[in-house]
Amino acid sequence: MKKILKGILVPVIVASLFGYVGGKFVYKTYRDNLYDSLTSSRLYLVENGAYADIETMREENSNNNYVYYKDQDKYKSVVGITKDYSNVEKIKSLYSDKLSVIEYYVANNIIDSKQDEYEKMLTDADSVYQVKEAVDNILNLYRSDDSIRLIAIN
Repeated sequence: MKKILKGILVPVIVASLFGYVGGKFVYKTYRDNLYDSLTSSRLYLVENGAYADIETMREENSNNNYVYYKDQDKYKSVVGITKDYSNVEKIKSLYSDKLSVIEYYVANNIIDSKQDEYEKMLTDADSVYQVKEAVDNILNLYRSDDSIRLIAIN
């Protein structure tokens, strides 16, 4: 009887101990990274198209101020970035092309406080010139940083 109890009880206690220690480790890691890695902000990217090569993209967007990124072997040009979906129509009014709007998430520390100022300018803009200026300023914030990681929610 002692042998059977020992054969069952010892593995159950050892497994419970390992589970407890592993659970504490995972919880601590999750808690520590919660505000650094898991928080994000929503951005709406107004895209002008996807191109097979960079030369074609540059030719098609020669009259536009844009930033681009590579996704699944396609170069995608972005002519506007905003945090507020109500500003998307203002951005679209600048271009006659068929534009698409894609919702992405980026880490909170990526968004510059300057973007909030430019977003307010964009929201308050009445003329095409003011909209263009605000959009150009926002694009310039993202132009120099090529380490931004976007997360798409489909």
